[in-house]
Amino acid sequence: MKPLGICDNCGEFEGSCKCGKGRILLDGKKRELVSKFLSGLLRHFPHSFGIDVDEEGWAKLDEVAEVVKDRHGVGMREIELIVRFDPKGRFEIKDGKIRAKYGHSINIRVDWSESTKIPPVLYHGTHPANVQSILKRGLLPMKRREVHLSETIQDAIEVGRRHHPNPAVLAIDTKRMIEAGFKIRKKGKVYTTDYVPPKYIKRIL
Repeated sequence: MKPLGICDNCGEFEGSCKCGKGRILLDGKKRELVSKFLSGLLRHFPHSFGIDVDEEGWAKLDEVAEVVKDRHGVGMREIELIVRFDPKGRFEIKDGKIRAKYGHSINIRVDWSESTKIPPVLYHGTHPANVQSILKRGLLPMKRREVHLSETIQDAIEVGRRHHPNPAVLAIDTKRMIEAGFKIRKKGKVYTTDYVPPKYIKRIL
């Protein structure tokens, strides 16, 4: 991941600032480490660190910042930079609170969307060994609350590479799903749903 920093002339930046006088607050390695911890903290194990999360996934930002500072030695400004420049739009800060937009295993409400405009086709990257089961049973949330879908084939490939160097890519007919009454939600750069039946799934890679 690219480094994050601030500059008196350019403001907050990712990579490098235009004037070259900016100060790096997080190098790429540290940014990735803290981002992964923040994801886990807000999605899966807030209570292990004494963090209370409400029914919509919100936690108090100052409490989260204190945990992150104790764990990784970075402060509020670094967290704000991580949230602002997150390439997948995983996080949100509002009114002194922070949450992960998707990916939860903890019990929170997930039935909200940033937009009602849903692409007619979305994609899902997975391990090739999973394809036959998915085509038979559909896409299930498994350990998470929702199924995650990508807007582009390339995004689906990148997700799938977490599980296999040459992932399979499935096309999801979201237009027909919505017509049939299924809910598709936009959260950051990811789309989510509760379940995708087999008849709306086609392997394309």
